[in-house]
Amino acid sequence: MLALPIADFGFLSAPLFREDFVLAVPKGHHLASAPQPLKLEAIAKENVLLLEEGHCLRQQALSVCQLAGAGERSEFRATSLETLRQMVAAGVGVTLLPELAVQPPVPMSPDIEILRFADPAPSRELAMFWRDTSIYASLYPRLAEVMRDLPEGLVEPIT
Repeated sequence: MLALPIADFGFLSAPLFREDFVLAVPKGHHLASAPQPLKLEAIAKENVLLLEEGHCLRQQALSVCQLAGAGERSEFRATSLETLRQMVAAGVGVTLLPELAVQPPVPMSPDIEILRFADPAPSRELAMFWRDTSIYASLYPRLAEVMRDLPEGLVEPIT
């Protein structure tokens, strides 16, 4: 599974779903008391914590920041989503997380508040990729169907 877009390396693919981004803020942060769902421009003056170079999620979050007029908190960069969560819980700043990264069974800290964006919420699309020479090539499209069948309202399936 990869987030789109990716360079075409000749793999077969199946689109899976569109996943919204949410904003994770420390408990008591001024945005937690802002009208919900948040308008994207509400984060315009924020410096957002991001993953380090090389993560596709970093580029996607940077794109959201650019749309909103937000900046990056460049003196801190995380190596994983869990590190980002811990930094937010410690009050270091705010971050953008994909919806599935804040759903059970992922444990969330009581020191973090998750804020959703008003429509059209910033999102990303995910797809499944495989080699056409794989012995499982006929199984993967069926597996993609199962993966698109997530609980209603969690993500938006794409076909």
